Amino acid sequence: MRTPYNLPSFYKGQLVVLAPALPSARYWGWRRVNQAEYQAWRDSDESKGMDDAGESKLPPKDTHITLVPDRPYEVVRGRVSASYSYGKRVGCMELQCYTTGERFYVERELFKLFQQPMQPA
Repeated sequence: MRTPYNLPSFYKGQLVVLAPALPSARYWGWRRVNQAEYQAWRDSDESKGMDDAGESKLPPKDTHITLVPDRPYEVVRGRVSASYSYGKRVGCMELQCYTTGERFYVERELFKLFQQPMQPA
């Protein structure tokens, strides 16, 4: 699958902010689950038994992070093909949140460069 050519370009170290098309919509990023989260799922009741089709339940591969509008995020990698669930997504970038320190993946088309307000001289 080819990446669309009209995606914005971002570079390492830039600050970006969510540019929502719909102000009332919820946007999210994702990251791979770590070993502690995987073990917690394995020990929980959610992992026991079968699903509706009679097959054993698959462990979660990713966890979701809710994005906050108007919060700046730092670009770690500007262009990346990110793993998502049991497949891949193109047209993504890796961000880091200043508040939580988490690194996660998002779709580039949801973001724009952060413009800091001008300081009076």
